[in-house]
Amino acid sequence: MIGYFRPMQPNIALCNIFDQDAQKLAEFATAHGFTAIDWSIDPDLPEKKFLSLIQALTGFQIRYHCRFHGVDVAYSDQRGDDSLALLLRTVDQISRAGGRHMTVHCGLGNPTGAGIDLTRAIDNLTILVEHGQRNGVAVALENLTTPLTNDPALFNRMVAESNAFVTIDIGHAHAVEERFGHDNICRDYVLPHRQRILNAHIYHTELGGYGHLPPEDLSDLYDRLDLLGLARACDWWVIELMKPVEILHTRNLLQSYLTSSLQPAPTPDKQPLPLSAL
Repeated sequence: MIGYFRPMQPNIALCNIFDQDAQKLAEFATAHGFTAIDWSIDPDLPEKKFLSLIQALTGFQIRYHCRFHGVDVAYSDQRGDDSLALLLRTVDQISRAGGRHMTVHCGLGNPTGAGIDLTRAIDNLTILVEHGQRNGVAVALENLTTPLTNDPALFNRMVAESNAFVTIDIGHAHAVEERFGHDNICRDYVLPHRQRILNAHIYHTELGGYGHLPPEDLSDLYDRLDLLGLARACDWWVIELMKPVEILHTRNLLQSYLTSSLQPAPTPDKQPLPLSAL
């Protein structure tokens, strides 16, 4: 536990739990005191319709999530080119909507990693990141449970060589740790590029055939939240759950954690962080 590092107070964001019904989402968010929305874009939606939906979220802080199954800049064939072209257009679309942040994936919907190439991933991700910079959109890469980003070493190399920002999914990290027997893998994702982490996806873990599981209590999250406290630029915590009761329970846990973090930090114990983490 890293209890003497205290996180900044992040925005606690809601994802679009009603699919593309922005009005219903706005009503739910308002009723329950959410001011931040992490909107998952439908890539098949015409831009005019997308911009109209986003108007319903006026007054909320919004960041964008490109959860596009089968779209992967790491594909070594034409699919890689097509994926890059779609994501470049998405940057333009987000910019026109006034957005400044987007999260992308490598390996979504491809559990074996078939047909992907690390060099191709880095080259295309670099192009995407640079296009984002020109348009005022920070492009962040998310860690998944599938190749290539289920390996922290490869994930960190992709971030370093493409200059991408980072979205840390603490549930995916936990699932990879459980599946492959890695020890404290979330640390391996957070520490190397903690200055580039802008967003975090918050829930307990991901279970095959079920999806995302909520935390039962704060002990399920505490150590990982402490790690996020080292990422000083990470001011966006998305509760990545779909059931309202689970969302509100998790929000209560996060608020409890953040309230306690405002208390004076205790004196470090006799086992401080290793030098590599400072």
